[in-house]
Amino acid sequence: MKFLARLKKIMEPLSIVLIIFGIFSLCQPFTYFLYHYGFAFLGIGTGLYILFSHIPPLEELNQGGEV
Repeated sequence: MKFLARLKKIMEPLSIVLIIFGIFSLCQPFTYFLYHYGFAFLGIGTGLYILFSHIPPLEELNQGGEV
């Protein structure tokens, strides 16, 4: 479980960046490539954020013991 908590520290901010990049890709008028894959970036980022937001943080695991 501690491995997932450590992975959360990296993946949660990465998923937020993917969500923001997906929204930017959908709204930008410059290239069709970014517009085409923008919804995929947004969906993957949202799925990762939902997945990793349900893992308790490492500090909570160290105080309360293993879950």
